[in-house]
Amino acid sequence: MIYIKGIDEVIFGLLSILGIFGAYYAIIVVRALVKHKADRAPLLSYLLNPENRKIPYFVFGGFFAFLTGLMVLADLLDGGFNPTTTLQYITFYSGFVFAIATSIFIILDLHFWYTRFKRFV
Repeated sequence: MIYIKGIDEVIFGLLSILGIFGAYYAIIVVRALVKHKADRAPLLSYLLNPENRKIPYFVFGGFFAFLTGLMVLADLLDGGFNPTTTLQYITFYSGFVFAIATSIFIILDLHFWYTRFKRFV
């Protein structure tokens, strides 16, 4: 199989950028929750508005996290952490693809909460 030079840097760079967005959204959400710990205004405003509710992206993130773990286990079993065969390359890089999908869905879930809680900060 042909190794694409620089693909590792692209994958880790994308995961790093997604991590920066996730950290920002998570800090704002936690800050709003801590600031309104006594009156619980952010959660109350969310629960009292049923039109804002939808299927959380965290469910999809959990599914792709499961697939990421499955690919890491497959990597462990076929010795693909240093890939040499086509199967090892497939399991090695599919774990990263599922990790990126997991990160995207977690970022979308954090953005969902961020848009509802940013006015409380």
